[in-house]
Amino acid sequence: MPIKISDEDYLNLSESEKHVIDYLNDHEKELSDLSITMIAARTYTSLATVSRAIRKCGYNGISELRYSLQQRQPLYSPDSLSVNDILTQSLRECTRTIDNISIPSILKITEYIKSANRIFIYARGYTALVAEEFQHYLMLLGYNAFVMKDSIIMKRTEYLVKSDDLVFIISVRNTTPELAESAEMAKKIGAKVVSCCCVEGTNLEKFSDVTVIGYSENIVENDAASSYSRVSLTIICHIITEYLGKY
Repeated sequence: MPIKISDEDYLNLSESEKHVIDYLNDHEKELSDLSITMIAARTYTSLATVSRAIRKCGYNGISELRYSLQQRQPLYSPDSLSVNDILTQSLRECTRTIDNISIPSILKITEYIKSANRIFIYARGYTALVAEEFQHYLMLLGYNAFVMKDSIIMKRTEYLVKSDDLVFIISVRNTTPELAESAEMAKKIGAKVVSCCCVEGTNLEKFSDVTVIGYSENIVENDAASSYSRVSLTIICHIITEYLGKY
């Protein structure tokens, strides 16, 4: 039986949730091949019901359930286990990032965006791709947004940014000194500064009015280079733009 649940907890499930748990217990060996959508279809329930049933049994999601089974007994092939490890890592990045986010911080950031004359989004390297997507959505919402990804231009922040502008800095590890230097210059000018980073205690925080800390793990590491995931930064930007779009 893959899902261990007490008789009392089982009785507290709805009939639909019991059906989901019974199905999972009866199809243990197929679990690595089943998505939450497939489980919902085969049990004639909704995605929300499947997710709720799994959570009521003490798991954050189907990836965590698969991981728990993997630790108990080697039911799946090495390839399936490897993929599930990656899914679990992605879930971990998402949940820890969301847990880190303060609602007042998001509300303050959206107010800064609404009141800014211009929004300068600073990012370097691959993180500039996240910045460009963020800019795209802000422009669709009618905001005057620009991406600053050239370190030479960043050094001229004092000539570009005005006191009624917003400087929004996106960085995974804050390893580019120009980002913190730009934040310091913008702060001296009187502009609002927001930073999104995946490391606490960086120089960015010293010069930021609001800092949002995400959670990122290393996804590529070899002799030539290493690269951290930018999923958390995308999540933070997504939350901000979706709130702006709805409210």
